[in-house]
Formats: sequence, C-alpha cells, structure tokens
Amino acid sequence: MKWKKGDQVHGFRVTAVSHIEEVNSDAYQMEHVKSGARLMYLGNDDDNKVFYICFRTTPDNSKGTPHIMEHSTLCGSRKYPLKEPFVELAKGSLNTFLNAITWPDKTMYPIASRNAVDFHNLMDVYLDAVFYPDCIKNPQILMQEGWHYELENKNGPLSYNGVVYNEMKGALSTPDAIIEGKAMEKLFPDTTYGVESGGDPELIPTLSFREFTEFHRRFYHPSNSYIYLYGDMDIDETLKYIDHDYLSAFDRRNVDSGVKTQAPLSGRVSFVTPYGVAENDSLQKKAIHALFVAFNDHMSTMESLAFRILNYVLIDVDGAPLKQAMLNAGIGSDLSGDYCDSYKQPVWTLELTGSEVEDQYRFAQILDNTLRNIALKGIDKNMLEAALNRTEFTARENDYQGRPKGLFYGVRAMDMWLYDRNPFDALRYIDDIDTLRKNIRTNYFENLLIKYIIKNPHQVLVTMKPEKGLTEKVNRETAEKLASFKSSLSDEQLDKIIESTRLLKERQASGETEEALKTIPLLSRNDLNRNVEKEQLDKDVISGINHYHYNVHTTGITYINLYFKLVNLKEEDIPYAILLSTLLRSLSTTKHSFGELARLSNAYTGGMSFSVGSYGNIDNESDYMPILTVRGKALTPKVDRMMDLLGEIINHTLFTDTKRLKELLLQEKSEWDMTAFSRGHDLVMTRLASYFSKQGEFSEQAGLSYYYFLTNLVHNFDDDYEILQERLTDVSRKIFTRKNLFFETIGEAEEKKAVTDTLSFITDDLPEGKLPEYRRLSFLPKFINEAFMTSGKVQYVAKGGNFKVHGFTYSGALAVMETILRYEYLWKKVRVLGGAYGAFTRFLRNGNSELCSYRDPNLAETICVYKELPEYLENLVLSEREMTKYVIGTMAASEIQLTPFMKGERAMTHYLTGNTRESRLKIRNEIIDCTVQDIRNLAPLVRSVMEDSYLCVMGSEEKIRKDKELFNIVQSMPD
Repeated sequence: MKWKKGDQVHGFRVTAVSHIEEVNSDAYQMEHVKSGARLMYLGNDDDNKVFYICFRTTPDNSKGTPHIMEHSTLCGSRKYPLKEPFVELAKGSLNTFLNAITWPDKTMYPIASRNAVDFHNLMDVYLDAVFYPDCIKNPQILMQEGWHYELENKNGPLSYNGVVYNEMKGALSTPDAIIEGKAMEKLFPDTTYGVESGGDPELIPTLSFREFTEFHRRFYHPSNSYIYLYGDMDIDETLKYIDHDYLSAFDRRNVDSGVKTQAPLSGRVSFVTPYGVAENDSLQKKAIHALFVAFNDHMSTMESLAFRILNYVLIDVDGAPLKQAMLNAGIGSDLSGDYCDSYKQPVWTLELTGSEVEDQYRFAQILDNTLRNIALKGIDKNMLEAALNRTEFTARENDYQGRPKGLFYGVRAMDMWLYDRNPFDALRYIDDIDTLRKNIRTNYFENLLIKYIIKNPHQVLVTMKPEKGLTEKVNRETAEKLASFKSSLSDEQLDKIIESTRLLKERQASGETEEALKTIPLLSRNDLNRNVEKEQLDKDVISGINHYHYNVHTTGITYINLYFKLVNLKEEDIPYAILLSTLLRSLSTTKHSFGELARLSNAYTGGMSFSVGSYGNIDNESDYMPILTVRGKALTPKVDRMMDLLGEIINHTLFTDTKRLKELLLQEKSEWDMTAFSRGHDLVMTRLASYFSKQGEFSEQAGLSYYYFLTNLVHNFDDDYEILQERLTDVSRKIFTRKNLFFETIGEAEEKKAVTDTLSFITDDLPEGKLPEYRRLSFLPKFINEAFMTSGKVQYVAKGGNFKVHGFTYSGALAVMETILRYEYLWKKVRVLGGAYGAFTRFLRNGNSELCSYRDPNLAETICVYKELPEYLENLVLSEREMTKYVIGTMAASEIQLTPFMKGERAMTHYLTGNTRESRLKIRNEIIDCTVQDIRNLAPLVRSVMEDSYLCVMGSEEKIRKDKELFNIVQSMPD
C-alpha cells in the first residue's frame, strides 16, 4: 500500500486503507482538511482512468433544479468562458466516457480517458465548471437549459421552451415513469424521494433564477462533495493539483444535505391515477398495477444482494413462482420486478401490465397470498443456488460492454458513500456470496421475505388507468394558461419577453470567439494512433463445419457463438424466426421443463442468448447474410454442461405447450408496449432505412414491423395458435441444420478444446439440411414516409437516404463530418435553438445515411434544419485548431476498452463483412488527415441524401396531425 491511515498527502488526510480483491485495487479514503471534501482512490494498473465529482443534492420540490443545474454548470466557467465547454470537450477529446448524471439524491460529473494529458484536461474543465460556473451569473443559461417564455411577436402564441423542460416532457410520457413518480410521492412524502429531481414539466416553469443560484450556493461546495479517482495515474500529482487549483480556495462548512429517513407508513396506501393513450388505442387490458415497498435504511450489503437474487428467482427467471401465480390468475400479461438499492432506503417494485383497473385488489391479493405461501413452504433451494452462481459469474466477469469498469465501481460505491457508510463495502461481494451459499439450506431467504415484505407496512399500491385525450387535455390546459397569462401582460411586458427571446436566440446562434475556444486544452494530431490492431482468426473445419477461433486470455471463461444462416427461409418466415429467437430457452424441451432449463442455465453457464440479425458487406447495402446467432458463455470446466444445454434447446424445444406460448407472447407484447416510445429514435431510424436499403428492409423486420406482427399474433392467438405452433416448428427445422452452421470460439487453447471436444453435443442431433443457392430476400414496404402517432409529448424525426445510389463513395471525412454535425450544427439548431434533447447522425460505409432528433418538441422545423445542412457544409469555416478538435473527437470511439469477448466478436464481424485491416487503416488515416475542405467537399453527397424524399417520424398525435401533409401515411402505433 502506498499510504497508511493518518498520512497527510497534499492537503488530504488518509482516513481508511484497504485492498479490495474484487476490483483488484488498493483503496484509500481521504478527507481534504481545509475544505472538507471527501475523496476515494482505487489504485490499479487499468489505463482507463476515471474521475468524478459528485454532490449530494436533495431537492424539496419538483422544479427540476438539480437536473437543470447539472446541464447548466457545463455551460461556461471562470477558466473556460465558452457557452458550452462540455460540447467543446466532446468535439475534441479522446474520452472513453463524458457525461453528467442526476439521480434523486445526487448529481455526478464523471469522465474517463486512457490518455493521461486528456484525462487531466477533462478533470480541470469539470472541476472549474462545478465550482465556478457562469450559470449563477447569467440568467440566459437557465433560460436555455431549463425553461423560458418564448414569444416571437405580439400576435404569436406564448410558449415554454428549454432543453430540460422538453426532455422531461418526453421522459415523463411513458407509463413506467409516471407510475414511479406517483408512487414515490406517496412512499416518501417527507423526504427528497417524494419529489421529481428531474423536474415536472408542470412545475419547471415556476423555477426562479434566485432559487436556481441559491441551490448552487447551498449544495455545490467541497464540504458536500465526493471525489473519485480510479486507475493507473500519477496520484501524487493529481492530488496536488486538486488541492492547489481548487479545494484549497474553500473553507470547510456544514452543508445541510442529508437524506432523511422516511417514517414507515402505518399501512399499505392504494390509489388510481390516469395516463394518456392515443385516440385510436383500445382501453382494454391497458391498466398497470404496481406495488412499491420501501425498506429500512440500515440493510447490510448481504441482505441487498440476497434481495436481488430473490427478485430474480421469484419474478425474472422462467417459471418464477410469483410471476407464474399472477399469469395463472389471468389478470395480466406480464409481471416484472426491480430491486433498487441506490436510495438510502431500498425499494422493491412489482409491476403487472396488461390488466384492468378493477383487478387492483386481486393483484394485491395474489401477491400477498403467494409471498406468504413461498415464505411458509420454502423457496426452491436448487434455484437459489443457481441464481447465486449466475450472480457470482456476472460479478467476476466484469463485462460492462466497453464502458469503463472503474466508473461502475465508482457509481456502486456512491450507493453507500452518500449515506455516510463505508464505500469499500459496496465493492466487496466474495464474503457475502460465500455466506449466502451457506444460508441457502436455512430459512434465510424466506425470513427476509417475512421481515421486509410480509410484515412491512411501508407499501404503496398504484394503478395506472388509461385515458384517451389526456395528453391533449394537458397540452390544451397549458396553452390556455399561457394565453391567459399573455392577455394579462402589458405591451411593455410583452416587448420584454419578445426582446429576451430575441437575445437568447441571438446568443444561441452566435459562435464562440477564437480566444474563448483556445482556453479549452487540446491534444495534437500527432497524439493520435495511426495503427489498427491486428486481428487473428484461426480457421479450421470440425466434422465438416467451419470453425473460427480468436485467441485471447479470458480468465477461464469460454465464449462460443453459433451462426445459423437463414438462407432456407422465405420472407414470410423471418418474423417467425425473430419470434423463435425470443422463445428459445423459455419453452420446455423433450428432456426438461422451461423452469428446469432456467435453473440448469444459471447453475452451469454465464448466460445463453438467441438473436436474429445480418452481416452485410461493408461497402454494399444490398449484399448481406441473414443469421440467427446463438451465444453462450461458461467457466471452462463447465463447458460440457453448456454445450449439452445448447444442443437440447436447439434440437429438442417443444412448441406444443399452448398456455406457455400464450404467456410468452403476452409478455413480449407487454414489453414492447412499455418501451416502444422510449426507444422511438431506434425504431424510426430502422424503419427509415427500410425505405432505401435491402439490408435495412431485413433489419426492420425486427422493428416496428415485428411489433405489428406480434400484436396480430396476440389478438388472434386463440383462433390461430395451432398455425403458430406449426410455423415455429417448421422455421426451427429449416434454420437448425449442419449445412447452415459455422461457429466461433473465444479464449485460449483450453477454451477452444473444451468446445471442440463437446461440439457433437449439438451437432449429433442436427439434421444435415440443404444449402440452396443464396436468394436475396425482398421485403417491399407498403408505405414510405410514415408518421406513427403516440400519446407522447415529443417527437423523433428521421430523414435520410443512400449516397452510393447517387454515385458517391465513403471516406473517413464522413466520420469527422458526423462529429461536426452532432456537436455543432445539429447541437445548435436542434437542441439549443429547437429545444430537443439531442440528435443522431449515421453515415455508413454502405451508403446508408440518417439524421434523427431525440425528444424533439418540433417536427417540420427540424426537417427544415436537415434540408439546410448542405448549405452549411458548403460555407463551413473552421480554423486548423477547430478542425483538429473534430478529428480528435472522432478518434475517441477507437479508444473504447474492449473486453476479450468484444474483441473476438469484433474480429468475426470484420471477417464476415469484409472489413479488412487495410481498409480500416485507410479510413483511420483519412480521419486523422481530414481538412476543412474535405468536409466542404461532402456537401453534394449530403445534398443527394437530403433531396431524397425519405422521412419517418414517431411522436405526439396532435403534432403529427398538424403536419400530416408531410407524410404518405399517418397511422397509430400497434394496440
């Protein structure tokens, strides 16, 4: 260990020292003597360095002050007098993570980078932003990021606008968000958890500048801060810098920010509240019931881990008893559960969708009776053991999909640190798992249910009742309120709002001065790596089947990907193949029930999954291979059990259990109903690509087309279930043949051998099959230029085309252009001026190109922004410094730290798509050498795409009807 408890280090006193095996780090807690700031450092050899500063922010109202402050602090500061230093960092940093996040009781500013200079630069901008922000002096920042009255002229309508205001209109449009907000209000009436820290759109416009600045003065002080450092860095210099440049300027003070403990409710509180649905939607089976249970604030880490396991065993796993009891009662389509211990008092939520309002009492009755029964008769010990194995595997694998693992450790630490508990304990799990394993054979888990659920009166039961026209009613009331307010204003007051609107737009539209831009520290192009990692895929043939192996150290975990080509399927088979991929492992086989399969999977594997997708030629959108991919992972000594299970599922799944099939369809439909709007950007971009791309047509079969397909299956299930069973059986036989199969292993020699020795467990029962000549599938869309109406309050607006059909080719300059659009043109036009939360761009090697806005209050206005893009590019003027910034920002994507599995899958993807190392090197060099003239030269390419007539939108029914002339077809979402 570098220091011991009591040591003084650059103004910090070491208060705790430990080695934490689970995160392979020497851990230190420190306190800054002068300012009172807390600091935690995890020292290790990970080059992906992480920093955050976090403040305990505990609002007592729903005006959204913490959320708006999070946005606003990053809009200029003492050392960085720009309008948006955050954006300038995103444009020109090699960061592996850059964001700011608001929770109900804390606000965090995290960054990560593998480059030491870049890491220091990011840290400095963030520290200056939180301690010396311009937003506490400039009301225009609150107007832009929070809310403002907008009025162009005296005859125009008065409206609200602002980034957070519009973001929360979108975020609180979903039933899940509404039900959580209403429940937390009743569950925690006397604490900060009872208000909406993100902001209620009804209340955001009541936030004054005085309240806003007072919030910063109160909470953004080092004595209320938590600083986290992780990774391989010069920790002495880092601590010296933080002390000298920032913390030493502040004196310790008492900050009243503690999270109160809610006194328990005397009994369960029940109520009904409405949520909006579209005019054409049916009201049948649209009610949602949820039970929220609050625990006490001194649960141990082992109890919390046990409750995560209980949630999985009782609700999530196939055959879970609590879910099964609810489905057997026939009062809903899906039961989901969530255990959240990132609050001072953990909350367990159980939510039933697809129900009727009058079933609220029955819902609660079934939950109560089933939980009592389970506690009395006991939980399946084998399932608890399997779930614990699954939990341990996930914890040891540490797979965060390329995101910095050090950040996740830091977030987890805050789950205890914020409440004055030991953050080191949050990172340890080995002893807890060992103790829980011993406790499985006792009544430990059952006693937890009795103590924290059955005998705990601190519960809220809420039912969401669907109501047509509710969104329009709220919009109408807001418009009437604004109109009434406008009519009460004098000409002088109206002139003042018009002038403030003009001045804000003027500020938003203006560029940064060269002097201000130079304050942001910047790497040079010479700091960029021109090399592309070599990828070695070893190929051999095993029993006539092509095998590819990626050799990499995987800490004793074996990964296998089985690829089944879908060349024997017709167009009408594809939706059934997609459905099949969601059903496999959740249906019984000839050997095991679906519940037993789930237990065996958890006991012997780290997970098995099935998905349908495609691998397209990197340069040709119409040349693609549709694939059903089977993924599995296990500790190498258990590979034989995994392969046996995979073989059983692939070869011997039964589709004859009509009741189970219906349950799964209803659950799948319910999941789509609850999440479709929140991922509207993905759905409209996928739909848009289907208008002009053959591979896009195929990919869209898993998008909105699948949602409509699924809805139709559910509606007609009782009449057509036999047809469905026949189709699933037929499609399964067509897909799972030896001729269709090739596979990849990821690991070292031991992992490769473990798979090849047991491949026969899968292939012995596979029919040989026939491999016909490849025939390209053709899904002719019935419509193009569609709008999908929802009860949401914002839009997702997508427009695009394919530049290759117009004779253009791809170059690395397009990747740099995307960075410019995302953080300059679209940021200013769509987010800053338009009030949307953000916008996406996608210009692919195969020519497919798309722009899409996210949580956008506008529709036609955003389309105009897209159409004006070519002119912007033609007239683009950037200094060499600014151009270098965009190049560096573009290269940040290549800095992501890949897990061994991700490296292996990437190598296979490159191989299947023809993306050679030479072509990747060429594009990387084109990015690094990109000039502003290269960007200007892209204007004709972009114009060709923007002049294509392809458009797809999802959003507010009211807004879409207003602009319906833009579309060939306007339709409701599946019901």
